[in-house]
Amino acid sequence: MSGGFNFCFRLRYILSKPERHDVIAIRLAGDKVILLKRVVALEGDVVEIQNGTLFVNEKKIDETYVRYPSDWNLSPRKVDKNHVYVIGDNRSVPIHIHQFGQASIDRIIGAPLW
Repeated sequence: MSGGFNFCFRLRYILSKPERHDVIAIRLAGDKVILLKRVVALEGDVVEIQNGTLFVNEKKIDETYVRYPSDWNLSPRKVDKNHVYVIGDNRSVPIHIHQFGQASIDRIIGAPLW
């Protein structure tokens, strides 16, 4: 949802690192736009998407939180040190429109308060 508003717990990742499946508030680019994304892979992991199915380290990941299946394809890529790989749960848009990818943990603002 564009233009939505969420409260964010900024201290969540001060003493801990994000874990796989966490939903985070992150600045993927610039300083003004904060997006909610799901952490799907951690540093050193290899991420791949085949016909909409997510694989991490060649293991199929059951993503019960994804409501709309996609036909995305993404070649394998390794997550760099001090980075996470993030993807939004709404995958009904074409892959080239969706904002996702590898991001430095320094770009994480916190965790949304639900």
